[in-house]
This record gives sequence, C-alpha cells and structure tokens, in this order.
Amino acid sequence: MKIGIDARFIGPQGTGIGKYTQKLIENLQNIDRKNKYSIFLKQSNWQLLKLKNKNFNKVLADIKWYSLEEQIKMPYIYKKQNLDLLHIPHFNVPLLFNDKYIVTIHDLIHRHFSQESVTTRNKFVFKAKRFAYKLTISSALKKSQKIITPSNYVKQEIIDSYKIDKSKIVVTYEAAEEEYSQNSKSKIRNPKFVKKFFVRKPFLIYVGNAYPHKNLHNLITAVEILNLKQNLKINLAIVCSRDIFWQRLKQSIEKSKIKKQIILTGYIKAKDLSILFSEAKAYVFPSLSEGFGIPGLNAMAAGLPVICSNIPTLKEVYANAACYFNPNDSE
Repeated sequence: MKIGIDARFIGPQGTGIGKYTQKLIENLQNIDRKNKYSIFLKQSNWQLLKLKNKNFNKVLADIKWYSLEEQIKMPYIYKKQNLDLLHIPHFNVPLLFNDKYIVTIHDLIHRHFSQESVTTRNKFVFKAKRFAYKLTISSALKKSQKIITPSNYVKQEIIDSYKIDKSKIVVTYEAAEEEYSQNSKSKIRNPKFVKKFFVRKPFLIYVGNAYPHKNLHNLITAVEILNLKQNLKINLAIVCSRDIFWQRLKQSIEKSKIKKQIILTGYIKAKDLSILFSEAKAYVFPSLSEGFGIPGLNAMAAGLPVICSNIPTLKEVYANAACYFNPNDSE
C-alpha cells in the first residue's frame, strides 16, 4: 500500500500540528516496514525531518498552507504519487482533491472564536478567509474516508456541528512527549538554570501560544489577586512564541501592577523546558477551548502539578490528575 502524509506543518519550533505530524511519522517508522510512504514537505522544513527507513521518501511540496496555490496545485502533487491513501493532519484538504484520504481534526476552535480580534488581517480579508475555512472543513469532513480526533469531545462536536456519522470518526488520544518524562536523561534539576530565562522563583508556568482563547488575560488578573490580595508573592512565566498575539499580551502586561513578576520568555526547546518545569510550582492552563491539551500532559509527565480550566476536553483527558477552576472567574 502506498500512503501519503502531508507534513508541511512541521517547523523548527515543533508545536501544534507540526509536532503531531512529526511524531506520527517518527513512530510509523518504528512499526511499519511494509507499506510505502510519501512525505510531503516544504523546502523550509525539508531538513527538519529525518527518514531512516527505505520505505519512507520525501516529496517536495513547497506550497504555503491555507493559500489559493494550495487549493490549485496540491491535488496535482498528491495525485502524481499514485497514492492508495493520503493522510492530511489538518482540515486544509483542497476542495478539488477527490482521491481517498483521512483527515485529522484537532479542534473546532475556529467555530467558537471567529471574532476579528483573533486575526492580524483586515476586516475584508478576515471574512473571506473565514468563509473559505468553513467551506474547506465541511468538504474535508464529508469527503474523507475516516476522521481522526484527539478526544471524544471533538468527536461529539463534529457530529453535532456537521451531522457526520459517528462510525466515521476515530478517537486517538495523544501522548506526552518523551523529553518531559521524569525518567528522561536530559532532565536535570538546576536552580541556576532558571535565571537563564530571567524567571524568578517561586513561579507558576504556562506553555502554549497567546491566542485570545488561551485566556491569558484572566490568568494575569488571577496572579495579580494572589499577589496583591492574598499576599502569596508568586511569579508567572509565560512560554510562547513571539508573534502578534505575543506582542499584544506584552502590551497588556505592561499595564499590570505586577508586571515585574510576569516573564514572557519566548519559545523554549523541550529539553530546556523540562528543566524549567522541575523548578516551577505548578503548570497553569486557563484555556477556554481545547481539542486535547498536550502541554498539560507534558507537565504531568515531568512531575509538575497541573491547575487548569474545567472545560470538557481537559476533564476528559486529565481526569482526576489535575485541579480545576472556572476559567471565566479570575477570583
């Protein structure tokens, strides 16, 4: 069988869909020596993925995702490989692609948070993009052979929102990354290491992005209350990539009464983050919506207590292993 995997989301900072795809390919190489795989990559991430088996080969597909070019050119690039099945690990399946494929839907956050505040584009472009996304995901769900979701919550959302037969959806839970395991050789307790990122102890830590649905403004308010009203003297480290949402958050922090106790570190590699976890008091996850919640799982693997939103997904995934709070109430 000849299988294709669209791996264009793999990136140097190894987050989200890219990390999911990279781990999928790495582990498939460990268990499958029979089927042949074509891995579609961009020029920018060609060297980031190492293929060790002869039944895996790279295919250049230097096409930007979510683009008109993707809609027009990717069907041809896929078809050229004569695949029996294609796996696209996101909803961006070209509308004109009609061969057999499966799709992974990580969440339906775009349905809940589609305001203009979640984009960097102008109003007209944003509305056009939103319409295109709705059309694309609806088509992807209806035409796919199977749909993979990371949780039962996302599965039920798809069933309710798109009237998809439940037998078509397969729930595959994700796992914490091995770099965060308490048994990892890379994990070394080192209090001085924390100073490298200008983080002061004691501190809480958040890892993720700064999108509005991550609810970081409420988290900052909660930490202000802990310091100013409860007199706990706790710091907060926010680990996220530097983008427009990071800039907006930074501007908001500048207005905080405890701005010196809140550190925006930027992106940190898993190896270093594991050590930072070992020095933190707890991992805080105030998100309003998630498809799964890998960051909290990584924190648990590192032995760090997790305090998170009481949203359905996180309660499904973390069960009794976390402490929960109402994400809409900063008190």
